[in-house]
Amino acid sequence: MKRLLDLLLAACVTFLGGASLSAASPSAFDLVGKWEGGMDFGRMKFRMILRVAKTPENKIALTMEIPEQGMKGMPLSAMLYNHPDIRLEFDRMGGTFTGKLNAEGNEITGAFEDGPGGKAMEAKFKRSSETDKPEPVKTYSFSKNEPMDIRGYWKTTMEPFPGMVMRVGLKIGRLPDGTFSAEMDMLDQGAKDIPATKVAYAKPTATMEWQLFQASTEAALSQDGQSLSGEWKQGGKATKVKWDRLSKPATSVPDGLSFAPDKSANGDIRGYWKGSMDVQGQTLRLKIRIGRAEDATFAGSMIRVDQGGREFPWSSITKTADDVRLELKMLRAVFAGAVNKAGTEMEGKWEQGGNPLPLKLQRSTQAEFEKQN
Repeated sequence: MKRLLDLLLAACVTFLGGASLSAASPSAFDLVGKWEGGMDFGRMKFRMILRVAKTPENKIALTMEIPEQGMKGMPLSAMLYNHPDIRLEFDRMGGTFTGKLNAEGNEITGAFEDGPGGKAMEAKFKRSSETDKPEPVKTYSFSKNEPMDIRGYWKTTMEPFPGMVMRVGLKIGRLPDGTFSAEMDMLDQGAKDIPATKVAYAKPTATMEWQLFQASTEAALSQDGQSLSGEWKQGGKATKVKWDRLSKPATSVPDGLSFAPDKSANGDIRGYWKGSMDVQGQTLRLKIRIGRAEDATFAGSMIRVDQGGREFPWSSITKTADDVRLELKMLRAVFAGAVNKAGTEMEGKWEQGGNPLPLKLQRSTQAEFEKQN
């Protein structure tokens, strides 16, 4: 199950062209539109939205959404269509969805398969003509003299299971009808904007639930409105939790980092970097940022461009003379290399799962780091 979740969240980018639309010869352009479907993992249910679009270059663009995980616009590898057979490919993870289009052209029935010999999981997509509803207006701040409630930005650190430390951010917005919505950011897992399936507030107690993760929190707002104290429940276990109010959304890296390198200092690693690796014939692009705090320690994050675009914070960054070591415990990954005197390149080995690969990082820009791909 875990591998298929990674598969859905880490699809890479490759678009296939298609023939012109013709009544006599069905083509991939016949599938352009919005398709809604779902899949069950025991008690866990995934709602998925497949979007098939035509690009200005007369090609097919494919994206997938998993709303309950806050995942939007995830690119898929490719779609192969030989009417009525349809195949969605996730080359990098070795998985596929294989299905058939019905005679009416409004339903695709098939199964996801997680690699050779993997368990097939049935799924169905139905064509949807329903337009996307605009996001409701949410307020996160208070007007002058307005009594405080749970809206705003929050952060906590907890250990729901032994050895599993989680930093979690909350964004709680108030809707025009006076109710609330909440989104969770799992800062160390790179997952953002995960919508709560339930939010209730009866002063002073807030209750929020994420059905997909079988997780919930119930906490009371303090008299000064600066904290929420209570419990986090997941997997049948309750953990005490205290959410602290922030002035802005929680981030995966500390505030106050300096990302501007000192050009007069040899091998300053602060700034933005990019690089790519060949992984079993596939190119994996990385974007990295490294900042330095006032105490001279380093922190930063990494984005895997071709695997869902999630941003992961580095667990540790160390520099000794010219040697650089970047560690990401969440992915069990390490980059060990050296920076040149000019501070324009870092070259070394990326190791993950016992398979070291050569990696060269080159200077980039903040604008390039923040681009969607």
